[in-house]
Amino acid sequence: MANESVKLNFWLGVLSNPFRFRFSISATMVFLALIPSLAIIGLLIVAVWTSFRESIVDFHLTFRHYIELYTDEFAFSAFLNTLGFSFSALAVAFLFGVPIAWIAERSDIKGKAAIYTIMTLGVFIPSFFTAMGWLFLLHPRIGIANAWLKNIFGLETPLSIVNVPGMGFVQGLGLASVVFVLTAANLRVNDARLEESARMSGASFLTVLLRITLPLAWPGLLASGLYVFTIGIGAFDVPLVIGLTNRVYTFSSYLYVISSPISGLPNYGLVAAFASFMMAFALVLSWWYSSVLLKARKYQVVSGKGFRSNLVQLGNWNYGAWSFVLIYFIISKLMPILLMVWASLLPYFQAPSLKALGNLSFNNYANIKWALLSRALSNSVILMITVPIISLTISVIFSWVVLRSRSKHRLAFDFIAFLPHAVPHAVFAFAAVVFALAIPPEWFDMYGSLSLLIIVMSLSALSFGSRITNGALIQIHPELEEAAYMSGASMINVLRRIVFPLLTPAFLFGSLWIALLTFRELTAPMILFSPDNITYSVAVWNLWFGGSLNQAAAVNVIMFALMLPIVILYWRYTGKVRIGD
Repeated sequence: MANESVKLNFWLGVLSNPFRFRFSISATMVFLALIPSLAIIGLLIVAVWTSFRESIVDFHLTFRHYIELYTDEFAFSAFLNTLGFSFSALAVAFLFGVPIAWIAERSDIKGKAAIYTIMTLGVFIPSFFTAMGWLFLLHPRIGIANAWLKNIFGLETPLSIVNVPGMGFVQGLGLASVVFVLTAANLRVNDARLEESARMSGASFLTVLLRITLPLAWPGLLASGLYVFTIGIGAFDVPLVIGLTNRVYTFSSYLYVISSPISGLPNYGLVAAFASFMMAFALVLSWWYSSVLLKARKYQVVSGKGFRSNLVQLGNWNYGAWSFVLIYFIISKLMPILLMVWASLLPYFQAPSLKALGNLSFNNYANIKWALLSRALSNSVILMITVPIISLTISVIFSWVVLRSRSKHRLAFDFIAFLPHAVPHAVFAFAAVVFALAIPPEWFDMYGSLSLLIIVMSLSALSFGSRITNGALIQIHPELEEAAYMSGASMINVLRRIVFPLLTPAFLFGSLWIALLTFRELTAPMILFSPDNITYSVAVWNLWFGGSLNQAAAVNVIMFALMLPIVILYWRYTGKVRIGD
């Protein structure tokens, strides 16, 4: 009787206070969030711990690797190259991204849908795709432009893309799309009354732009600059394609070369020391980025009904604005694609001519090793399915903890979710390699497996996924869940019939994005590469690095054709683009 009385009191308590289920959800979500949190922190600890160990099998502590790093001219050169590469990429990204964002958001230019299409397309085209295209154009030996400069003007010192500024230029063309997305939202909310007041006082358009519009957008510009610079620190595709074959190394390519030497054993301690240093550098940049966002309130100018955001009348400058957009489109998208298609149809690369037209054929496509390519494609498809599902599921858990729970540590969880962006993906991949090597094969053989690659890429996508789910969950008012609890709904029914259906649009949107980014990803697949987990992007790189440039171009064209339907699906699902009129 006593036990039955306790049970009766328990259920009476539940019925009188249905919000207990809400607390049980929060407790469950906090527990589930601990698992990926420990995995992320654990990988970073592995990287730092390895830097203080004599070797991965010797647990004696040492500072030898940091001393070696400090005295290693190769590492110092890679660090300077990384800074030069990141600054160059940032400058080029701002050169194109900010003006086009202003044109799309603050002017009356016609055809804004096309501008948004051009700029979002840049996010989906792999960086190594455009890097290969630019090598076909400006390589000192085989570049088309250099061949023409030599033949027409007799120049002995042609243009070259094979240097740090050249790599930064190519990377910046791709990152201009990121700057555009981050800056457009900030320019969209500028109050036109301030600009109109300045113009009525006799200020010119340039004065208004430099002294009012851009200063008000300063927090957004600085935040996007830090965000893009952090991407440049960990960038892998362009330094690998352009720099590696010409011995121009940045942090990521240095890490790859030292951890995967052609001969001899890898120096994991030195790699870990450099990775730890770059991780600390990236975290400082992320802290600066966060502090800029926190101070952005000083620049708020949107205030109720009086807010207006009038568009600037371009008049005859309409053609000039569109010319600028088209120049960016041609050099960043169209030209690399056309050069890649041209190269894929030739037995060896040569400049366009009547003689070259006679050599065009589909032999490169016919001679592709389809068995290897199909295995790589199947692995990529598996990643495109599993990584979005896993990363967004984890993202929903993190978002729930941050926005719905009463946990004292919810801000810590949000910080952990941002770590995969702050820390270069190459560091996570390297730490995963060391971790997999430390596990005895008879226990669980993860080294070189597709499962390890799925885990690393899912954790790496957490930063992007959690930003999407945070925004979606913020829009779902807790009153909907509380009303359901008051009506007697269980925890499962609340999640199944209210929360998950409302999160479905964000989940589908994020899945398309992450699937595309996963397909084009090269960093983690290269560092974790094995014959069993080869991906499509790695197959392209192997052909390129092996000297089969034209066949690599053919495989790249196929890759672009495979991505195109998913891009079209993304545009259709999201209403194509936002039109700022």
